[in-house]
Amino acid sequence: MVVSALALTALTVAGCGAVARVTSGNPSHGKVLFKAKCAACHTLANAKTQGTIGPNLDDAFGPDKEQGFHLSTIVDLVRGQIAYPDTKPSTGVPGMTANLLHGQDARDVAVYVGLCAAKPACVVPPGTVKVPSR
Repeated sequence: MVVSALALTALTVAGCGAVARVTSGNPSHGKVLFKAKCAACHTLANAKTQGTIGPNLDDAFGPDKEQGFHLSTIVDLVRGQIAYPDTKPSTGVPGMTANLLHGQDARDVAVYVGLCAAKPACVVPPGTVKVPSR
């Protein structure tokens, strides 16, 4: 429930002009970028990463997916967190660098995470995919 509340809060902030809605992305490119830029900190079973500094993205988005959150909600939340991460987490560990990825690269990672978080056997589609709106 806490993750869902955080997701809703972050989505609200993202919807207020923080970053534009993600309407498409290349998840196969996003997976490559995720492994290069995000793997050291985040766990994501589909990417076979075991990071322990940042949130486990399977655990973070699994409950949202079970509750029926729309793909666009998750993708936009991930994109917002790439641009504006929690830079002062309660853990005392330094937070993620803001805008670690930019532009289409950030959108590609967001689409990849949105599609494959909590889905270890996710088949990553090649090329650009559209993110259906709510």
